[in-house]
Amino acid sequence: MFISGVGGTGKLFLIEAIKCLVDDIWHPKSGEIMCAIVAPTGIAAFNVGGLTIHRLFQLLIEHEGKTAGYWALSKEAQKRIKMTLKNLKIIIVDEVSMVSNLNLAYLHMRLEDIFGTDEWFGSKNILFVGDLLQLPPVNGRPVFKKISNKLVKTRLGVANAVNIWKETVEYDELTINERQKGDETFFKMLDFVRHGSLTDETID
Repeated sequence: MFISGVGGTGKLFLIEAIKCLVDDIWHPKSGEIMCAIVAPTGIAAFNVGGLTIHRLFQLLIEHEGKTAGYWALSKEAQKRIKMTLKNLKIIIVDEVSMVSNLNLAYLHMRLEDIFGTDEWFGSKNILFVGDLLQLPPVNGRPVFKKISNKLVKTRLGVANAVNIWKETVEYDELTINERQKGDETFFKMLDFVRHGSLTDETID
């Protein structure tokens, strides 16, 4: 599931509400993660009280602009992460616009490895949150783009590419903007900026 919405529609509030609900229902023990909140950058992860995708799922990061590959975990590392996530109920990925299509594939593969299944994302509930009109991946193609056949062969070791986003994600949108409530003119101007359609008339 992908939940979108412009700034001020309550995406962060929704994430916090889901986290509280999971904790209230299942009462995770110390060191146990039932609601995994992750983001593609350290600042984004800090803002939602989570971890980076790379840290929690132990994915390699790019170095000097070079796209990272995918490496299977050692038996010891896999054992540790399985213990941490053994009762995982949901994964929330915030600021999904900055996640590349290749990193989405790496996340899927890591979850397959951790939970021992070939189902999408290890058969775990996963919620993507963000606005695809905001910042794109620093190095890579947007999460909703199909990975090229060449990249699939060199990075993933498989023959044919699949558009993971299109195959797995349903869409919904938060539409009530509480932040700009009561200021329709300012809200419309921000929407023009968001879509890259700001005109001289709008500025005036």
